[in-house]
Amino acid sequence: MVALDTSTPQLKVARNWIDAYVAIDIDKIDAIHSKNYKHQTSPKSIGLPEETRDEYTQRLRRMFPLFTKFEVRIQHRPELTG
Repeated sequence: MVALDTSTPQLKVARNWIDAYVAIDIDKIDAIHSKNYKHQTSPKSIGLPEETRDEYTQRLRRMFPLFTKFEVRIQHRPELTG
């Protein structure tokens, strides 16, 4: 896991987001989204519609029991870092 300096509000949110997904904790994931949150699955070409916060949370509730772990990794791509 990457050690993030969580001294800024943006990095605190990023760390909470990563921790919630890694823990497969739907309640924590739901808590980090605003009531007006909209989720768009990418790429759009797969045809899934935009979801409200509640729709997205319900989809995760159906999907997450299938996972035993969920790994979030940061990839550094040379063409994007320089």
